Amino acid sequence: MREIAQRGHGPLFVILDDTVCEKNKPSSQATHRIQGASFQHSHLKGQSVYGHVVVQALLRSGDRVFPFASERYDREAKSKIDLACEMIRSVPMSTCRTYVLMDSWYPSASVLQTSAERGFHVISGLKTNRIFYPQGIRQSLKNFASYISKSDTVLVTIGSSAYRVYRYEGKLNLLENAALLLCWKEGDGFEPKQIKAFLSTDISLSNEEILCYYSKRWDIETYFRTAKVQLAMDRYQVRSTQAIDRYLTLLMFSALYCQYDSQGSLNDGLHHYRIQKKHDMIDYIYNQAKSGATLDQIKTWLSVA
Repeated sequence: MREIAQRGHGPLFVILDDTVCEKNKPSSQATHRIQGASFQHSHLKGQSVYGHVVVQALLRSGDRVFPFASERYDREAKSKIDLACEMIRSVPMSTCRTYVLMDSWYPSASVLQTSAERGFHVISGLKTNRIFYPQGIRQSLKNFASYISKSDTVLVTIGSSAYRVYRYEGKLNLLENAALLLCWKEGDGFEPKQIKAFLSTDISLSNEEILCYYSKRWDIETYFRTAKVQLAMDRYQVRSTQAIDRYLTLLMFSALYCQYDSQGSLNDGLHHYRIQKKHDMIDYIYNQAKSGATLDQIKTWLSVA
């Protein structure tokens, strides 16, 4: 990934997030419960669900995206913030500009500090109750947003979407200096409840660059979706935490293989592998038949007798 970034003179992105592998809650009569499962908040469903949380890191440069690290969250061992910091530390330092992308749940003091120690910038979502200091006055983002009018904003277009953006540079509760964008979708008005806030520790970036870079965080959402639908990420039936961890590790290597084979696309890699598997099966049957094997023998060898 570093080589791709150097060839394309573009940044390297470290994308962090977590997902819930939902399981059925066991009855009180169950004697062999699945280990390590607990109630976790699901952002997708907006409620608590029973299962395991997996913290994941992807690397992206240009159009190439690969899984880099994955670990099951165990609240009795480490927090999700601790896992995120460990993954950031495990990314090799390089001369490429590197940005850590995350949603509004992750930009804690320790994550920001760990990223800075590695020489990485952070671009993240930000909760609207966070505190900053416009003109030295302590304010929450949500309260300050009620004073912003259309004339205070600039129009920024990202892809097919247009946004009204107010930019602040200066002190936040966790940072002495950073860029903060308050955004409303064009045409939706300026209600404080409708704002989306974004943080960038690299103040040299333009508004367009910050929002464009942050949009690449969506890769991890599509990765989780594909891994669950196509690779059964949340459909394992093993019960011990050791077996679950081994399963998740094998799944990540399978995804890495498919994405490497298809130049970065997990869906394309899976499609190519499944087509190749059918071709290999046909070649095997044809060659065995040519060598004199009977149909019953071939069925036995393929475990379909």
